Amino acid sequence: MRKIMTADRTIVLKAQSKDTALSFKEKVEIARLLESAKVDVVEFPAIENEKIDTLLLKTVCAFLKNSIMSVCTGMTEDGVDAAWNAVSNAAKPRLSVALPLSPVQMEYVCHKKAPKMLELIKTLITKASSLCSDVEFVALDATRAENDVLISTIKTAISA
Repeated sequence: MRKIMTADRTIVLKAQSKDTALSFKEKVEIARLLESAKVDVVEFPAIENEKIDTLLLKTVCAFLKNSIMSVCTGMTEDGVDAAWNAVSNAAKPRLSVALPLSPVQMEYVCHKKAPKMLELIKTLITKASSLCSDVEFVALDATRAENDVLISTIKTAISA
């Protein structure tokens, strides 16, 4: 029998939408509801404000027992460290390395070409794997990526 896992990005999407930002209390309540709904993965955005975001994640760690707590690492090794420090006490922590792969996004978001993105992916996943046993690579805008770049990045992520 196959298991279909559910992941919820409500907190991530609301964090990206500055018009409808959630309060600290609302984020905690959403996480509680997702846990009680038995959602497999609750996703959180990368840490922007280290003090507030870390406090939120540590608060949620206290009651998220069945759901995987996934936190985006951002695009730096410091981001990986900050994410791990915030979720290391979770019952089921996950570090999520999410990077764009289309030529336009690589250039304008990360200021890198494909070869440098491969190095960044390897560095971030290696760092995340040294800290956490559950690491996820997310190929953002993968449908707009060049096929050879997409294949190379997936192979690099798997090997790292």
